[in-house]
Order: sequence, then C-alpha cells, then structure tokens
Amino acid sequence: MTKSDSGTQGHAPGSFHGQLLGRAVSQREFVQLLEDASLEQLLELVSSRHAVHFETVRIGDDALECLQLTDMEDFIDQQLNLATVQAGIDALPLWAKIWPASLPLAMYLRGATPEPGERILEIGAGLGLTGLFAAKRGFSVVLSDLVPEALLFARINALRNGLGPLAHVRYLDFTRSDHTEQYDRIIGSEILYREVSFEPLLQFFRTALTPQPKAEILLSASAGRRSVKFFAAAKDFFQISRSAVSTPFTGGEPDGAAQTTYLYRLRPL
Repeated sequence: MTKSDSGTQGHAPGSFHGQLLGRAVSQREFVQLLEDASLEQLLELVSSRHAVHFETVRIGDDALECLQLTDMEDFIDQQLNLATVQAGIDALPLWAKIWPASLPLAMYLRGATPEPGERILEIGAGLGLTGLFAAKRGFSVVLSDLVPEALLFARINALRNGLGPLAHVRYLDFTRSDHTEQYDRIIGSEILYREVSFEPLLQFFRTALTPQPKAEILLSASAGRRSVKFFAAAKDFFQISRSAVSTPFTGGEPDGAAQTTYLYRLRPL
C-alpha cells in the first residue's frame, strides 16, 4: 500500500518558499489558490503577467494542450535581470520548456495499465507534460516541482485537459528529509543536470519508492547528459536498464530534428 497525500496538493510544514508571478506568496496562499481557483481564474492570473498560448502536443492518438510562454526569450531576460550572480543555472526557467526527452517517458506509460491504488510521482515536472499523459492513461499522478510558477502552469494544464481529478500538483524538495509518502512509480525527465543533487536524489528514490515487486523509477535524459556518477552510485541499490530512443519534437512548431534520448529503468535489488 502507498501512503496517501494529506490533501489535493499536499505539503510538508515549512517546506514552501518562493515568488509567484513577481510577488511573494505564503504556502497557505499558494495551496489555496491551486485548490480553489477555476481554470479561467488561473489563466487570467497568468495572462496578467505573461503572454501565453496553448500548444498541442501529440503522442500517437493522444493529445494534450499545454500552456506555453509566447515569448520565451523575453521571459529568460526577465529572470536573469531579477537573479543574483550567484543564482547561476537556478535562475533559468528550465521548467517552462517542453523537453523532447519527456516524450519517451510518456510513450512508455501509454503501454502500462494502472492497477488499483497505484500512484505515480513526477519530480521536476515543470509543465507536467509526462505526468499528464500518464493521467490521461488513467494513472493517479502527483506533479511536483520546486518552482511555484511551474506548478501553476501544471495545474492549468491539468484543468485544461480535464485531468484535474487524477493529476494533483504539489511543491516537493527531494533534498529535504521530511517527505514520508511513497509511490509505485517515480518518473523524471532531464533531472540529472546537477551533480550536487545526485546523492540526495538517490536517497529520495530509496525511501519514496514502495517496496512492491513492480515498483520502478523511470528517468529520461538526452544522450549528452553527464549522469555517469549518478548511475554508478545507483547500481548498488537498483537494477538498471537503459534503452536509446530517437525522439522528434512533436509540439506546435517542429524543427524536424530528432535527438537521441536515453530511457533508464531502475528497479530495487
């Protein structure tokens, strides 16, 4: 049995911090906004700050409408202007991009059948694309991220696609030790880009994955991602398999280029 969420968004006391659309928000305000606001209200809130549009993303016969920033370059400039020099890569809005590496995860989950009570956690969910395709398949999914705006966009995408009852959003920092819930599948796309996070991420996987025989972790990363050290440490605790997938971008304006993505499957030893 998995441990259940304490609420729609679920949160650990004192865990939330950050800015939302240019202003500071408390944990209570943020959770209430995501729980109570309608799709129209959330879109109005986002549109007051950013130019946005919905983009259709297709995998086979399945399609999702995904909220996107219309002018990504302008948004990046805004973020960099607000950031301190020390912020580095953390100042970049990595959450706001549809990453091609997320598509192999979505394709894998399209072939899976949800079992009663089974839950999926997506970490570093960003816009929530992979988790929402899983919800469309019938899985109960928790979309998690560190960035409040990412969770706002993910909530909008869940509501826009009629997946609100199956796809819940929550703030989650896997580097903290106060997360006690467990999941049958944990998924993540392009999350292995900071070596400093490898050790806490591995510890999180070991405690957050249920002890069920079919429990697994699914990660995708572009072929150029340097994650050897993570998997070298993970092999002491997990059986790891890897497959290569050629992934074209299938969003609204495909550039015709494909990239090689590695799909990793980790199961406890």
